[in-house]
Amino acid sequence: MEKSGPKKESSAKSAKKGRLGPPHFVAIGLAVAGVLLLWLLLSSGDDGSDSDGTATIPASTPTVQLVSESELLGAMQGVGYPVYWAGPRVGVKYEVSRPEDGRTFVRYLPEGEEAESERPFLTVGSYEKPGALASIKELGQEPGSLLVQVAGGGSAYAKGPDATSAYLAFPGVNTQVEVYDPQAGKALSLVRSGAIVPVG
Repeated sequence: MEKSGPKKESSAKSAKKGRLGPPHFVAIGLAVAGVLLLWLLLSSGDDGSDSDGTATIPASTPTVQLVSESELLGAMQGVGYPVYWAGPRVGVKYEVSRPEDGRTFVRYLPEGEEAESERPFLTVGSYEKPGALASIKELGQEPGSLLVQVAGGGSAYAKGPDATSAYLAFPGVNTQVEVYDPQAGKALSLVRSGAIVPVG
């Protein structure tokens, strides 16, 4: 009988060990791991990035939009500086590009032309630039450049009479405007005509 006592105690200890020993901790560890894995899976879609880790651009703010004249002003929301264009044209759509680097482009695409076409068309670029007018006047002093006055007290320059781009700025406006037309000399002609005005 004395010998059975220790055996019973040993059995009780062994039973206790079975309830609270390593198998119990393994179960707790597996449960914690499962909870962590579930949390990671649920939260992985909320960081604003694709599966390859690159950031996604919200659909509400595309960098290129093809808009009608009535939609043009809305496409400029949030730009933060004046944006210019060459006025309305018949038979075109307006491609608005905003590469998020302080530049905005309005390109005149004929009907049937796809957005982001590689073909050259009339384009008016607006670049955020403090001291834009002083910069235009300085550039206009370079040898071979043409510096002209435009309505509203602005100045414009082109690198020559046949240049495909002309640049202009106005007093008190931190926007430098570039007008591009594939036809030689047409950009400067548009600038001189007073056709380049702020959108809206």
